[in-house]
Amino acid sequence: MSRKLGSNVGGTPTNTLFKYFSKSPAVEKRILERDPKTNYSTEATETTIESGKENFKRNSSAELTAEFPIKKERKLISSLSPDKMDDVDDELVCKRKRKRIIMQESSEDEHQPDFSDDESEYEPNDDTQCSERSETDAEMDIESSDCETRDLTLKKTRNKLFKNRYESDKKKLKLETSQSTVTFIEKLMHLQSNVKTEVQYDEIPIMTNNPTLDEPAVWPHQKLEFLLPDHIKDKAGRRPDHPHYDKSTLHVPEKFLNTLSPGVRQWWVLKSENYDCVLFFKVGKFYELYHMDADIGVKELGFTYMRGEFAHSGFPEISFDKMSTILVDKGYKVARVEQTETPEMMTERCKRIKPTKYDKVVMREICQITDRGTQVFGLQCSIGPNHQPNYMLALVENDEGVGSKFGICFVDTSIGDFNVGEFSDDKSCSRLLTLLSHHKPVLFLSEKGSLSERTRKILRTVLASILKEQLPCSGAQVCSAERTLKILAERFYPQSASENDWPPVLRTMKSDTDHLGITPAADYKLALKALGQCIHYLNKCKLELKVLPMARYQMYVPPDVQPVGITPILRRSQMVLDATTLANLRIIGEEHSLEATLDHCCTKFGKRLLRQWLCAPSCDLVLIRERQAAIGELLQLDDELQKLRALIATLPDLERYLAQIHLFGNKRIAQDDHPDSRAILFEQHLYNKQRLSNFIAILKGFETLGKLPILFRHCKSDLLRRLTQQSAAGGIFPDLSSQLNYFAQAFDHTSAAKTGTIAPQPGADSDYDSVQTRIADIDMQLKTYLVDQERYFGCRLTYFGSDKKRYQLDVPETHAHKANHEYALEGQVKGKKPARRYSTAQTKAFLKEMQKAEEARTAVLNDLARRIFEKFSNHYEKWKQCIDCVSNLDVLGALAVYARQQHVVCVPEIIASDVQHFIEIEDGYHPCVNTDTYIPNGLKLGSGAQAPLSILTGPNMGGKSTLMRQLGLLVVMAQVGAHIPAISCRLSLVDRIFTRLGAQDDILAGHSTFLVELSEASLILKHATSHSLVLVDELGRGTATYDGTAIAASVVNFLADLKCRTLFSTHYHNLIDFFHNDVRISLGHMACMVENEDMEDPTQETVTFLYKYTAGSCPKSYGFNAAKLAGMPQKLIKRAYGLSKRVETIALKRKIAAKLVLASSGCEKSRNELPNMLQQLKTCRI
Repeated sequence: MSRKLGSNVGGTPTNTLFKYFSKSPAVEKRILERDPKTNYSTEATETTIESGKENFKRNSSAELTAEFPIKKERKLISSLSPDKMDDVDDELVCKRKRKRIIMQESSEDEHQPDFSDDESEYEPNDDTQCSERSETDAEMDIESSDCETRDLTLKKTRNKLFKNRYESDKKKLKLETSQSTVTFIEKLMHLQSNVKTEVQYDEIPIMTNNPTLDEPAVWPHQKLEFLLPDHIKDKAGRRPDHPHYDKSTLHVPEKFLNTLSPGVRQWWVLKSENYDCVLFFKVGKFYELYHMDADIGVKELGFTYMRGEFAHSGFPEISFDKMSTILVDKGYKVARVEQTETPEMMTERCKRIKPTKYDKVVMREICQITDRGTQVFGLQCSIGPNHQPNYMLALVENDEGVGSKFGICFVDTSIGDFNVGEFSDDKSCSRLLTLLSHHKPVLFLSEKGSLSERTRKILRTVLASILKEQLPCSGAQVCSAERTLKILAERFYPQSASENDWPPVLRTMKSDTDHLGITPAADYKLALKALGQCIHYLNKCKLELKVLPMARYQMYVPPDVQPVGITPILRRSQMVLDATTLANLRIIGEEHSLEATLDHCCTKFGKRLLRQWLCAPSCDLVLIRERQAAIGELLQLDDELQKLRALIATLPDLERYLAQIHLFGNKRIAQDDHPDSRAILFEQHLYNKQRLSNFIAILKGFETLGKLPILFRHCKSDLLRRLTQQSAAGGIFPDLSSQLNYFAQAFDHTSAAKTGTIAPQPGADSDYDSVQTRIADIDMQLKTYLVDQERYFGCRLTYFGSDKKRYQLDVPETHAHKANHEYALEGQVKGKKPARRYSTAQTKAFLKEMQKAEEARTAVLNDLARRIFEKFSNHYEKWKQCIDCVSNLDVLGALAVYARQQHVVCVPEIIASDVQHFIEIEDGYHPCVNTDTYIPNGLKLGSGAQAPLSILTGPNMGGKSTLMRQLGLLVVMAQVGAHIPAISCRLSLVDRIFTRLGAQDDILAGHSTFLVELSEASLILKHATSHSLVLVDELGRGTATYDGTAIAASVVNFLADLKCRTLFSTHYHNLIDFFHNDVRISLGHMACMVENEDMEDPTQETVTFLYKYTAGSCPKSYGFNAAKLAGMPQKLIKRAYGLSKRVETIALKRKIAAKLVLASSGCEKSRNELPNMLQQLKTCRI
């Protein structure tokens, strides 16, 4: 908090000590209470004040408090029990520690967050050193010896204060113990009388400008001139209105930097280079957030401002994964800043140079920048529950006027998948939209000003909610195809390597004429430039070395581009589902979609594969039939299916864990090529334990999958045998026994999971044996030295302390008088067994030698673990092949579970026909709707004498759109290979599904409802083939009746000539008159039952929907029934009914006149139609 806690000037205090305690987290806080009856010496108080002032004025010191001043907290001795008072004196002799108090600005009854329960072993006490800013943290930045002198003065002063108050506090404790009837709240209320004196003590370290907690704070960063909107600039001094303004950097005046302490200056330098990031700035065991970043921490993470002159908040290192995930999910970029040297390393560095005051601070480096599109699961990050990939997409465009040529690269950084491609697109960018719907990105990269207006409209509409990064379009950082190949050749595929070391996809993108391999092929320049943009951004985020070594490159080809070698009957290997179709049919999505309905997968990689199958159903007839047979056999092998699902249900996300293990085994990161190799992590042992536990779990997972060949040894379907049997039995399931046996014997799994280290057996590793010998020698020297000291003091001695406080001599008080000037007092204990603890030059030397030996052992063990991970990654192809087989089994099992849940199910009969294209469905159900309440519908298009195009009419709300969506989804399921909910189904292969359903405008793109309809219709007319399925609902509603009718009739005529399977629903009944005798077109309608029809009062008309597809046309749409259902006023409906009859009369008179003219000329057909038309005219009452 940045304000005083107890200001009570005038009236009742608003912030009492009671509220202070009630808002504190559940950690022990010993607060120094000032007793008004106790006389404090003037000398002691002045010494404390001067020491406190000096603590904040010395910018030349690299101490932690000089870098980031934090208010010292008070300690309440009177709250301690009498049996703990002896420990206080021992604590006084040690260096003063500063506690972090995190309080929530909320109601008193609200639960306050407590970092002690934050998914870790973090305990807020002095021993764990996790909840305090202790001297261990301060040592990270200490340089000059005068800091120790200043701390010693403060220690002596506080010692005096405690000694003067010791007796009075004991009396208070006895008094409070005797009053057993007094409640805890009454005790707290009693303490309020001392608030004023306690506030005076609070003001010793730092004076705060804010009088109360209730007033809003104005932080210094909110008043800095170079941060104000009217003055802000990027690092190059450009204003936001400059075309090359870089919003990711900030201009910080040098004059301002020169006024800062070393640590604060270090933060501002990093912030100026990464202004668009939230810096998690490591200070000791905490990640700190300063200034504007602290505002974000308070707003988004629920933090509370720490005490100090500037905005400041933070959290323990162990909580990094949780906090970073929250911010990344909310759209922020998080930069993890680590300390990359120890104080000893800093001292050695300063000895080698002529240091300035800004050099006397431990080095800190950005180790990783994370956003939604650059998630890499490293040492501190756990793999989350989200199974969908988070793609980063780079787009390069060459505007060709009527269309564009795109180079694309989309990357899933969590598993290292790179998809690179180049294609031409039409004016509507239909291929680009299909790409975005199949692989929707969360991060979009492009050069400034390089995209056309139509592409920018897509960014404003389809990609409105994602992160967008603009890369420089000039200067040394501009990406090009040539530079991309050069970077890959220099960093990952050196010239000394064989040409075959390049991935096949990248080899095809290089020119055959250049023997150096850095000239791009003419057809892939844009694609390579897009790849270069992704590499540039990964390098900026410190992820290039983490992602590129495990990269797997795949060529992206738009699904509507026909590959070479595909037979004319099949047209292509996969069905094309564009963005419009995926949205209109709700094929993918979280709720009530086809994906959600069929998703009974047990594994995350199985769920990802199911999505791929649904976005691109197969056109390979052999593969479809294999899947049908496999699902059918799984339905028969119920016991094996349940065992399979139970077997794989416990598996983690193996695909992402493979990438994580590859990262752990990356030699280039471990050998100082990356800042992470230099980072000082205080919870390293916890991360190592988790890392090895996950690795052991993965090995057990693969060992479990080894049971699959035995489980399915009797299966008969070709696909199941191929997925579950090893090569000897004609399958592709890999034999992992040799690899698993090696890792089972490579190290002790139980010990590794418990200790977090992989320790080899004696004699297995010479480096490890030599370090162990060295540690054993130091232990022997320590024992010998302890025996010598026991002789000197004449009593039994022991070593006391841990970590950096080890090897203190614990000497009983009765023998401590023998300690001379060679023994430095480190602490003392009073009570029943008083003792003093000393260190000597020899114990300090032993400690230093032991620390070096332990660091060497840790380095050997870490490298040993890295080599184990590297060896595991060397068999990546085998592990991946196993995962691919299991993911296919998982999806087949999910489809079998869906089929078992249906009341009616059939295996679609699919044929490859290039002569007659048809669909026959008998009593089909919508797959995403409950079959208990759904009325099934049969449909025939193009079979026998049935025309492939059907004009569908019927009443409003009669089920026309539902029937069209049902047909589209059943076709998708059939070509995925699933069993579908219908009595029977026969169809020829469908190469693409087009949909024009619903009516909506696109305001952001500037498109009206009618323009949206025509754009979708235009796409159908351009790309539909005789193999396609077209679903058109209400074309032409967005314009005048005559225009809409004419356009709809033209489209129907075009599709009838094309002979593609089409359902065309309409309320334009003139279309029926145009095509009712056309043999290319059949008529159908959704049946209904009407009562009280053609009465003078239309509100008495009752329409009962039957929801059945029936041959023939519907005479009208019964719009007044829909108006009645919508609750419109009856008077309005009657008025509309009269106007409708008037319009209908006028139209009929025109038709009768035309028929009379034809009849008079001898047309028998017109003469026969006249009586019916005259009868209709009589029914039109005005």
